[in-house]
Amino acid sequence: MSSFEVWAVILGLTVITFITRGFFLLVGERMELSETLQNALRYAPAAALVAIIGPEMFFAQGSSELEINSPYLWGGICSILAFWLSRSMLLTIILGMVAFTAIRLVLA
Repeated sequence: MSSFEVWAVILGLTVITFITRGFFLLVGERMELSETLQNALRYAPAAALVAIIGPEMFFAQGSSELEINSPYLWGGICSILAFWLSRSMLLTIILGMVAFTAIRLVLA
């Protein structure tokens, strides 16, 4: 790949990122989103997080089968239970990491 191609790709990705992330700032108040769409967008960060973490939790290390002795699975289950019972994000993170580390050390 030549130097020109590298800079063209960097410039192209910069423009695309600016347009996609700045779209709502660029149109300002000229475009009004419906109430339904605004409510749906509130769940986008949580949905993205589940889409990223879920496959890693259930199918760790590229496997296509559910592994019952996976530290990712037990750390995730512990995190889900901790949040469900306490509604504390800090406690969820701490208990999930403790469970993940403990299972990883026991299985190692």
